[in-house]
Amino acid sequence: MSQAHTRYHPLRPTEVLTLTYLANGLDTVAAAAKLGIKPDALMSRLREVRRKVGDGSRAYVLHRCYMERLLDLPVPDEASVLFTYEEQRVWTVVATYPTPVGVPNGATRAAIRALMDKAGAKSEAHLVKLGHQWGLLTGPKPR
Repeated sequence: MSQAHTRYHPLRPTEVLTLTYLANGLDTVAAAAKLGIKPDALMSRLREVRRKVGDGSRAYVLHRCYMERLLDLPVPDEASVLFTYEEQRVWTVVATYPTPVGVPNGATRAAIRALMDKAGAKSEAHLVKLGHQWGLLTGPKPR
């Protein structure tokens, strides 16, 4: 017996724009200002997106939206820096777990921060976007 594929509700244009600003590294306040809304309204939009794709960090939610084709993947580009296997593993942890796990807790934040610094990422969500842009995170499965 085959499992039914989970169907996700499409994102509204305002949710796509919200995620796009966060993926570009804007924080809550800056993204809300750019959208002309209050930070509480932006948080409400994120809650709605989480309801659609699953609860987790912004990085996790963004990755899920890319993987489920709810958001267009960023335009491919080459990274200007080489990343180690361990750094790519941390990247995967940030993108694929609702909360970062897989690295000892004290080391998790330090490893993520070091990776963000090396990649020039402004946030974990921005790190996920860069990972997809540079081909370091796997894209969605073919349909």
